Formats: sequence, C-alpha cells, structure tokens
Amino acid sequence: MADLLLLGLLVAAIGIGWLMGRRSQQQSTSANLVDERYVRGLNYLLNHETDAALDLFIDSLEVNQHNLATHLALGNAFRRKGEVDKAIHIHQNLLNQPGLTHGQLAQAQLELAHDFSKAGLLDRAEQLLLESAGFSPNKEIWGRLLLDIYQREKDWDKALQVGRRFQLQTMPDLAIRLSHYACELAQQYIHDDNEQLAKQQLQEAKRLAADNPRILFLQAQILMRNEDYPAAAKQLQLIAQQDPHLIPVILADLASCYDHIGTPEAWFTWLEQSMAEHPSTSAMLAKAEQLRQQSDAAAAAYVTKELRKRPSVKGFNYLIDLHMLWASDAAKESLEALQGLTVALEQTKPAYHCKQCGFASSQMQWQCPTCHQWDTTKPLYGLRGE
Repeated sequence: MADLLLLGLLVAAIGIGWLMGRRSQQQSTSANLVDERYVRGLNYLLNHETDAALDLFIDSLEVNQHNLATHLALGNAFRRKGEVDKAIHIHQNLLNQPGLTHGQLAQAQLELAHDFSKAGLLDRAEQLLLESAGFSPNKEIWGRLLLDIYQREKDWDKALQVGRRFQLQTMPDLAIRLSHYACELAQQYIHDDNEQLAKQQLQEAKRLAADNPRILFLQAQILMRNEDYPAAAKQLQLIAQQDPHLIPVILADLASCYDHIGTPEAWFTWLEQSMAEHPSTSAMLAKAEQLRQQSDAAAAAYVTKELRKRPSVKGFNYLIDLHMLWASDAAKESLEALQGLTVALEQTKPAYHCKQCGFASSQMQWQCPTCHQWDTTKPLYGLRGE
C-alpha cells in the first residue's frame, strides 16, 4: 500500500510538472525537455527505481505555490514508509527554493524537523525547531514536537521551559504531561536528598495539573522520610479517593504509616471501607493479615468468602498458604502441588497494564514505555490480577 501511494504521488508530481511546462509560454525545446523527463520518470517508477525517479522529480519540478503540497505529501509518504533519508532530501530541497512565504518555509521546516526526529537526529530537530518557531502561526505544533524530543532525551527541565514558552499548559492533554515532567524532577531531587527543590517542583506540578495523583504519592514519600506518618497517610488516602484503581499501589506504604502511628483499629476500619467501596485482592489480603491476629482460621474463612465473590489467583495462593499451616502431611503434599501451579501462573502474569496500548508489566510505571503516554498504567483486575 505504501509503495502504491508513493507511485501515485510521484506520477502526479511529475505529471504536474509536465502540465505546467505545457501551459507555460516557453520555447518548444523546453517543452520537449519536460516531455522527456516525464517519460523518463515514468520508466523509473515502472522499473521500481524510486531513487532515480525522486531525483528527477526534484530536478524537474519547480517548487511554487501550486505544487508545494505535492512536495510535502511526497516527503511525508517517504517518512511514514521508513525511508527518512528521501524525506529529508525532499524537505531540504524545499528550503533551498526562492519565493516561498514565511508560512510555507515554516511548514517545510516543521516537516524536516519531523524527519530528523524520526531518524533519531534529535539535536538537529531541536535546533531547527528553536530557530524557526517564530515563523509559525501555530506554536502548539512546534511545542508538541519539542516536548516529544525532550521527553525522549529525558530532559525534563527543557521540556518545562518549552511548555512555558508556548503556553502549552492550556491544553489538557499537555498539562498532565508537563505535570509529570515536574514530578520526574521532584523524584530526582528526592533521590538526591534535596527536599526544598523537590517541593518546588511538586508545587509546579500541582499548578499544571492539580488532579495528578503522582503529586500526592511523592508528597507522601517526603513526609514518610521526615517520619510524619499521619500526614503521609492522609496523602495516600487522598490518592485512593482520587483514583481508586491505584489502591493496590499505595497499600504497602499506607500499611507502614499505620504501623508507625500505632493505630491498627483505624487501619482495619479503612480496609473494611475500601473493600466495601472499591474491592481488590490486595486490600482483601491486607485485611486478612489483620484478621490473622485473631486466628488463622478467621483469616481463611474471610478469604474463602471473598474468593467466592471475586476469585483471583493471588487470593487462592494466600488461602493455600493458610491451609498448609494445619493440613495433614498427605494433604500438604497435594496442596504444595496445587500451589506450584498457581504460583507459576501468578508469576508469569503481569500485574499492570496500559489502558492506551495494552502494554503489560510487573511494575507500576507512570509513563508507558511502549506508547509513551502518562498516567495510563493501572493495576490489572480480575482472576489473574486484583
């Protein structure tokens, strides 16, 4: 399909050149030259010599307002096909043509920047975009491509600068991206024990997208490092209210907070409420662990009741562990064989997946490594998940 598209574009492009040559008031020798080039171009295409056809097309077809779109479309087709060098050739040729308006030059520069980015020449794409952004009436397109470049380079500070320069925070889909960039910087500062700068970045992240749950998560980390466990617990509970799907992600930290606070009754109450409103296997097992302080039998009875309503492999593994505590030797052997199968099943299945592209992983990631979208990875629910 891509080859057919390129064939059609080249035929149309050279045909336009031929027609324009016909219409022009030039000498007959010049018209004959156009006819000759048109025939040669068709021969190249029919023999699948696209490189030769492309060179002929660029040499023979004068760039003007009537055929600029054809040049751009042909370059874009080559880029989508993966032949970036040909796309660069076409778009660089456009920049060398006289008589183009500022807007047309900006359009060619943008396409060339896309070519460079696709080829992995990020520094050249960045330089071209920064130099030519002033000529474009649509700063959003420039800003988006620069954000993509800085995101690939993980240069979060430059990405935020571009966001401010082009006012990209006014677009909701970019506001959440920019907020995560600030969170990336905050996380780096937390790792470097620079709490003051981390807090500044979190304030910026909140200004960009106040509903970003990662802000609360990082604030809770800072509070836990300072041993302010009551405040950290409140931040984690706000995450659960804001996005209940993230409850399995925060449970370990929240359990640690309640353990340091020394209020197991409050922790148990919160788990009961969580199971009533937003049930998950992780919350069920956390509640079962609290019930084990009464007896293993009470925990087993609770897990059995919950599994009848919401079966999960992780829950079955926990229940098998409990039954093995008081099972006979013969029963233990059977339970161990069964558990070997269920544990293998649990370990081979991912715990998280991206809602955008379906990428699955065993760890929580704020940015999907496949589609590169932010805040789309959530815990899996169902028999093999939560």
